[in-house]
Amino acid sequence: MRRPAWGALLGGALALAGCTGAGRTPAAAPARLPIVILAGADVAVSARLVAARARDAEVIYLGELHDNPLHHAIQTRILEALLLDGRRPALAFEMVPETRQAALDDAVRGGADAAEVARQLGWSAQGWPDFTMYWPLFELARRNELPAVGADLDPAVTRRISRDGLGAAGEFPARLRSALPDDPARDQAIARRIRAAHCDQISESRAERMLESWYARNVVIARRVGSALERVPQVVVIIGRGHQSQGGVPEQLDALRPGTRQFVVALLEGEPAPPAEITADVVWLTPTRPRPNPCLTLPQRLGAAR
Repeated sequence: MRRPAWGALLGGALALAGCTGAGRTPAAAPARLPIVILAGADVAVSARLVAARARDAEVIYLGELHDNPLHHAIQTRILEALLLDGRRPALAFEMVPETRQAALDDAVRGGADAAEVARQLGWSAQGWPDFTMYWPLFELARRNELPAVGADLDPAVTRRISRDGLGAAGEFPARLRSALPDDPARDQAIARRIRAAHCDQISESRAERMLESWYARNVVIARRVGSALERVPQVVVIIGRGHQSQGGVPEQLDALRPGTRQFVVALLEGEPAPPAEITADVVWLTPTRPRPNPCLTLPQRLGAAR
């Protein structure tokens, strides 16, 4: 799949969505414009459109802003549409580390309520927002007996790499190293985005270590999704939108499992903007939610680890 960049995406925008969606097609097949769904579009209709376009994909990424309730409602509607179409995908969560797979299995197979499941998964302790936004996805997995996958790297390992570099991970390094060919220009661009996301209050060396941990998370998620595809024909990935960008999970999986049919949905707030790192088959725009300035509390959150 060639995931189109923003210029093509904006060219395909209509009041509801673009004329067609972009899939992983043979090189000789006619190019298709990606879908752009504008804020205010009918969620149920748009979800069915997305599900239809993604029908033949092996991996469907539903990239979110973690704290946006509408994004989670849209994810639920897309999963419902896939189920109505006869799909039975596995459901992979960035929010659940691979080390909590047993707890995730118990959560999906058991009868515990949302509060108990959140406790079992250590949801709040890992810093994720209100679990009730995600609960409908767990309920769908439970009712339809869908496999669930804890996809992320253990947060403790992520923190060690961010602080001291990949060599401090304590794991087999090849498993955590990016599967992509070296590209200093790409790495520098991502490191700049990491510094900008931290209000330029971290050093260049810290940004480079955080880049290593970001790559480690992406490649572990890609490996977990690839392993799931050995057991099921389709995986829906609930993931932060940033992990879909250049160097992220789709590129890592393509390097590890060439030819995998991937379909990327990016849920964004506000009007379309042209960030070069965003590529997707579907861009679904939602209204902007007011948030406090994250830079005001960043020094306290970072502490001395810069």
